Amino acid sequence: MDESSSTPVTTGAGPGPSVLAPTPPQHAVRPPSKYAAAAIPLALLGWSIALVPPLAVTIALRLRELDRADSAANLGLVLGVGAFFSFVTNPLAGRLSDRTMSRHGMRKPWILAGALIGYVGVAVIAYAPNVLFVLIGWSVAQVGLNFALAALIAMLPDQVEPHRRGRVASFISLAQNVGGVGATFLVQLFPIGTLQVLVPSLFGLVLMLGAIAPIKDRTRTERPAEQFDMKALFGSFVFNPRRYPDLGWAWLTRFFLNTTQFTATGYLTYFLIANFDVSDAEAPTKVFQAVLANAVGLLLVTPVLGWLSDKIGRRKPFVITASLIATAGLTLIALSTSIPMLLLGQLILGAGTGAFFAVELALLADVLPNEETAGKDLGVANLAQSLIPIAAPGVIGAFGYPGLFLGGAVFGLLGAFSVTRVRKVR
Repeated sequence: MDESSSTPVTTGAGPGPSVLAPTPPQHAVRPPSKYAAAAIPLALLGWSIALVPPLAVTIALRLRELDRADSAANLGLVLGVGAFFSFVTNPLAGRLSDRTMSRHGMRKPWILAGALIGYVGVAVIAYAPNVLFVLIGWSVAQVGLNFALAALIAMLPDQVEPHRRGRVASFISLAQNVGGVGATFLVQLFPIGTLQVLVPSLFGLVLMLGAIAPIKDRTRTERPAEQFDMKALFGSFVFNPRRYPDLGWAWLTRFFLNTTQFTATGYLTYFLIANFDVSDAEAPTKVFQAVLANAVGLLLVTPVLGWLSDKIGRRKPFVITASLIATAGLTLIALSTSIPMLLLGQLILGAGTGAFFAVELALLADVLPNEETAGKDLGVANLAQSLIPIAAPGVIGAFGYPGLFLGGAVFGLLGAFSVTRVRKVR
């Protein structure tokens, strides 16, 4: 992990409170942007609306159009390669935003560039003549959207004081999951085709850019002391878990719960088609109903738990409880024999994942080792992507979609254990 903690960072606004370090450097100031506490969740709402349509619905349907017989295997390939590009891009984008000296700020230029690149990838998916172009389009989209995500997430420790992070993190969780509802609602308004791919993502990206426009971004006025050489480049993707064990265990917890969440999202369309005789044309509406049920569960718990976590100064009990609830919900989905039973499972899963994401980002921010490399370190934390796209085709072939979901539920139990190993945060 790099040690550029003395890098001067300033903004054009007056002095603000410390974000991560107890006493900020004398040359470091923060923009006192109260709007950021609302703008960051709103921007991530837009980001989610841009991401979810291809991830949950439109890629799956495009692949069935192009090659119905091998659609499940192709989906695993496309999502797996996309996950790789997400894996590579996120920490690199965070590192680059930490070093950016633009007069427009450290984070905003990357959010704008990421939005434009991401939408180019979505457009490639919409017009793809074969599976290869779907793969290329999703890879490009993941690069762009993860550039934007890394910079957006880095705004949390930039702009929000520690005692407010639980509340803001809960609103981020709420926004991202409500974004899934909005995204799938938009998708099912259009027939299968180009507009179904293009319009929802465009709406989400416009919302994201509009939300961050008024924020006074951090700006850097002096060049970083550390050279950005090959060692620094590869250092963007690693941290030392022996030196920072709390970050390591928080990372592992996030990996386990991301796996649980993604299992119920990435293959939901095919699960409905294969196990409930849902047609391709009906699938977007059924996915919307499932995502809506998930969001209802989330809405019941997220706002309260983020506030309560800040109030009592504890994070781990909420993560443990959330992991167990999410495990129960995904298990019920796996054993579902009817749509109502599946929707109930989604409701329970939503309550569990909502409780987790209400506090997990605040937990990560609390264990970051260095405020001046927050973008890079949160980018490394975002490497905790699910490996489900890589493993899913083999698991589905051997055990079917219920087996895939039960496997995801096991990861929820592992998440409940791993968070108990974090020492710095109660």
